[in-house]
Amino acid sequence: MERVAFTMKLRPGAETEYKRRHADVWPEMLAALKAAGARNYSIYQHGDDLFGVLEVDDFARFRATMAAAPVSARWQAEMDALIDPCLDPATGFHRRLEEVFHLD
Repeated sequence: MERVAFTMKLRPGAETEYKRRHADVWPEMLAALKAAGARNYSIYQHGDDLFGVLEVDDFARFRATMAAAPVSARWQAEMDALIDPCLDPATGFHRRLEEVFHLD
Protein backbone atom coordinates (compact mmCIF):
# COMPACT_ATOMS: atom_id res chain seq x y z
CA MET A 1 0.00 0.00 0.00
CA GLU A 2 1.25 3.46 -0.90
CA ARG A 3 0.06 6.75 0.59
CA VAL A 4 0.14 9.56 -1.94
CA ALA A 5 0.05 13.18 -0.81
CA PHE A 6 -0.12 16.08 -3.26
CA THR A 7 -0.82 19.79 -3.55
CA MET A 8 -3.07 21.98 -5.66
CA LYS A 9 -4.07 25.67 -5.52
CA LEU A 10 -7.50 27.25 -5.58
CA ARG A 11 -7.94 29.97 -8.15
CA PRO A 12 -9.08 33.34 -6.76
CA GLY A 13 -12.78 33.35 -5.90
CA ALA A 14 -13.22 29.60 -6.48
CA GLU A 15 -13.55 28.39 -2.87
CA THR A 16 -17.35 28.28 -2.64
CA GLU A 17 -17.83 26.51 -5.97
CA TYR A 18 -14.98 24.08 -5.28
CA LYS A 19 -16.56 23.07 -1.97
CA ARG A 20 -20.02 22.80 -3.56
CA ARG A 21 -18.77 20.44 -6.25
CA HIS A 22 -16.92 18.28 -3.74
CA ALA A 23 -19.99 18.04 -1.53
CA ASP A 24 -21.66 16.23 -4.45
CA VAL A 25 -18.95 14.44 -6.47
CA TRP A 26 -20.39 12.64 -9.48
CA PRO A 27 -21.13 8.98 -8.64
CA GLU A 28 -19.33 7.86 -11.82
CA MET A 29 -16.21 9.80 -10.73
CA LEU A 30 -16.28 8.13 -7.33
CA ALA A 31 -16.66 4.75 -9.06
CA ALA A 32 -13.69 5.51 -11.35
CA LEU A 33 -11.49 6.44 -8.38
CA LYS A 34 -12.41 3.21 -6.60
CA ALA A 35 -11.92 1.13 -9.77
CA ALA A 36 -8.44 2.67 -10.10
CA GLY A 37 -7.64 1.49 -6.58
CA ALA A 38 -8.03 4.73 -4.59
CA ARG A 39 -9.19 4.49 -1.01
CA ASN A 40 -9.05 6.60 2.12
CA TYR A 41 -8.93 9.73 -0.08
CA SER A 42 -9.24 13.19 1.48
CA ILE A 43 -8.64 16.76 0.35
CA TYR A 44 -7.86 19.47 2.89
CA GLN A 45 -7.85 23.23 2.46
CA HIS A 46 -5.75 25.98 4.05
CA GLY A 47 -6.43 29.35 2.45
CA ASP A 48 -5.92 28.79 -1.28
CA ASP A 49 -3.73 25.73 -0.71
CA LEU A 50 -5.28 22.29 -1.24
CA PHE A 51 -3.65 19.15 0.11
CA GLY A 52 -4.80 15.71 -1.01
CA VAL A 53 -3.91 12.32 0.39
CA LEU A 54 -5.03 8.90 -0.78
CA GLU A 55 -3.98 5.29 -0.53
CA VAL A 56 -3.38 3.00 -3.51
CA ASP A 57 -1.77 -0.39 -3.97
CA ASP A 58 -0.12 0.57 -7.26
CA PHE A 59 0.31 4.27 -8.01
CA ALA A 60 1.36 3.71 -11.64
CA ARG A 61 -1.78 1.61 -12.23
CA PHE A 62 -3.91 4.25 -10.50
CA ARG A 63 -2.53 7.01 -12.74
CA ALA A 64 -2.93 4.96 -15.92
CA THR A 65 -6.49 3.92 -15.05
CA MET A 66 -7.55 7.47 -14.24
CA ALA A 67 -5.86 8.83 -17.38
CA ALA A 68 -7.92 6.38 -19.46
CA ALA A 69 -11.24 7.13 -17.70
CA PRO A 70 -13.42 9.53 -19.73
CA VAL A 71 -15.19 10.70 -16.56
CA SER A 72 -11.84 11.77 -15.11
CA ALA A 73 -11.11 13.93 -18.16
CA ARG A 74 -14.56 15.55 -17.82
CA TRP A 75 -14.05 16.12 -14.07
CA GLN A 76 -10.61 17.64 -14.62
CA ALA A 77 -12.02 19.96 -17.31
CA GLU A 78 -14.72 21.09 -14.86
CA MET A 79 -12.12 21.71 -12.14
CA ASP A 80 -9.76 23.65 -14.43
CA ALA A 81 -11.59 26.92 -13.82
CA LEU A 82 -11.37 26.37 -10.05
CA ILE A 83 -7.89 25.03 -9.40
CA ASP A 84 -4.31 25.07 -10.53
CA PRO A 85 -3.57 21.34 -10.40
CA CYS A 86 0.17 21.98 -9.89
CA LEU A 87 1.11 19.15 -12.25
CA ASP A 88 4.51 17.50 -12.19
CA PRO A 89 5.65 17.34 -15.84
CA ALA A 90 7.45 14.04 -15.20
CA THR A 91 4.28 12.23 -14.09
CA GLY A 92 1.32 14.29 -15.30
CA PHE A 93 0.03 14.04 -11.72
CA HIS A 94 -0.15 16.74 -9.07
CA ARG A 95 3.11 17.62 -7.31
CA ARG A 96 3.63 14.91 -4.75
CA LEU A 97 4.78 15.62 -1.24
CA GLU A 98 7.44 13.59 0.52
CA GLU A 99 6.24 11.77 3.62
CA VAL A 100 8.53 12.53 6.52
CA PHE A 101 6.53 10.95 9.36
CA HIS A 102 3.68 8.48 9.76
CA LEU A 103 2.16 6.77 12.79
CA ASP A 104 -0.20 3.82 12.35
